[in-house]
Amino acid sequence: MSRIRPSILLIGVLVCTPLLALTKLGLFRQVGEGVQHLYERNLRLPAGEMVTWGWLCYGYYTVMAFACAWICVVLPRPLPRYAFMLALCFLTLTLSPLLALNGVLFEPFAGLIAILAAGLLGLIVSGTERGQRLSRFRDFFVGRLEEDQFAQLLEGSEPVKLNSKRDVTSLTCRILNTDKLSLDLQPDQLELLSSAFMKAVSEFLVGWGGYLDVCNAQGITVQFGFPVKTPQHAVQACRVALALRSFLHELSGELEKRWNCKPAFGVGLSSGSAVCGLIGYHAFQFYSVLGEPPDMSRRLCHMSGVYGSPLLISSATFNAVRNQVEVRPMEMIAAPGQTTVSEVYELLCEKGHLSPPEAASRDAFWEGVVALRKGDAKTAVNKLIKAEIHGHEDGARNYFLARAKALETGSKQARRVDDMT
Repeated sequence: MSRIRPSILLIGVLVCTPLLALTKLGLFRQVGEGVQHLYERNLRLPAGEMVTWGWLCYGYYTVMAFACAWICVVLPRPLPRYAFMLALCFLTLTLSPLLALNGVLFEPFAGLIAILAAGLLGLIVSGTERGQRLSRFRDFFVGRLEEDQFAQLLEGSEPVKLNSKRDVTSLTCRILNTDKLSLDLQPDQLELLSSAFMKAVSEFLVGWGGYLDVCNAQGITVQFGFPVKTPQHAVQACRVALALRSFLHELSGELEKRWNCKPAFGVGLSSGSAVCGLIGYHAFQFYSVLGEPPDMSRRLCHMSGVYGSPLLISSATFNAVRNQVEVRPMEMIAAPGQTTVSEVYELLCEKGHLSPPEAASRDAFWEGVVALRKGDAKTAVNKLIKAEIHGHEDGARNYFLARAKALETGSKQARRVDDMT
């Protein structure tokens, strides 16, 4: 939209400047006198001389020029544009005799010229490549995409190819404990809480450059790298996710204070190649992404509730950002329909932002998880105990520590059985 507004402003100036010059030269004053004589012959006017308000004529055709330019550029279809222009012309022709009946002389021809000239220029602008893109993309992207990114779709002379295969990063965020909330809240309260969550988070993510792909009861999914190509989409998504983590912490407190129930949030990120295009049927069509990234991000979002970790990223995302972020491992999983396994990581912070105690905790946690995978329960327990930071609640550490202790207990019981036999 940033390129459209200057065009509308230019149209308004191009129309209003010569009209103002003609008004100053007295052309419309002579036309107004002719209109006055016409009304005096055909209408029953109030007694006394008619009043002329010059500022009314200036203001009217100025407003009409900019309004008509805006409508003719922004509206996607030509018929509503013509209808709007005709409506403004009818309003102008009707307003003049109505004001005359109240003793005010209003010359309508300057307004008609402003409407028709601005409308014609607006139609010319809307017929350009950028204008056609605006008409085509407005319904699909306005509200789903940041204004600056929407402007990028309108720029350039090359056709925009949105139906393609490209690399993207998908971020999914949702409320994880809706089952518990449904027991604690009335249906209308849960509806309001969910709507407040979706509104706040979707506006936050769009404001940070994400494309709002999905926003419904199943959660919110935004895309980075689509529809505007972004080479560093994975890095951008991770930075946004870290900012979102802080935002969700504040939002959780606000929602808990309002409804006396604490929502638990999960966030998952996944990068990779996906098919992008116009998906859906008739009124339900919208640009979306199909493939592993959105599917995996939704899966990771659900898994974050299992581990007690608020922010998980896939192996592909980690490989793209390993030099920019700090992480710790969670689990080895296989993507749906695949036999190869890949690692899931918890995103901690940007590179170099860990304090010495946090870095030592991360390293001990990493060693404990690796030991647990090897079946070395004793080492895993010791390392995970060392990973504790006093006063810091760590759901993921507690989860893996419980698994390690269960494995250690099972191993001891198995050894006792062997000794007895």
